[in-house]
Amino acid sequence: MTFIPSTPAEPSDVTVINDGWFPDLSTAELKARTGLGDIFGAERVAAAVRASMIEVNSAVRRWRESQSAGSLADVPAVLYGDESEKVILYKTGVYARARAFLLETTRDYDSTKSGHDRADALEPIADDWARQSAEALARMTGRPRAIVELI
Repeated sequence: MTFIPSTPAEPSDVTVINDGWFPDLSTAELKARTGLGDIFGAERVAAAVRASMIEVNSAVRRWRESQSAGSLADVPAVLYGDESEKVILYKTGVYARARAFLLETTRDYDSTKSGHDRADALEPIADDWARQSAEALARMTGRPRAIVELI
């Protein structure tokens, strides 16, 4: 007897198309860079990447408008292998923000006491991912990573 699944297997990688200036992003690359397992489906991860991409693109809009290059990869920067430092930092910013978003929304899955406790434990980790995103974008755009004022 042969088993034929009734639903097609979910793709392991989804490419999230960007705006043409910033690079397209991959859910498989997000998983590889952040250690995200297969807890979330590919479409949910792609939605998190898309939302994070929109947020990041909005956050660096002024910096982007000041650039004369045709794409982020063309902005003068140090190359690491064959990839521009600016592209690496952009991807880090988006992927870290997407990982933070997925961690923050984990609470939606389990409303039991143990589920809330687990989600509460993940909150500081989500904050760490959000901080990593902010630091990568600050470095990409040349802004200071921390602003401190004396009161």
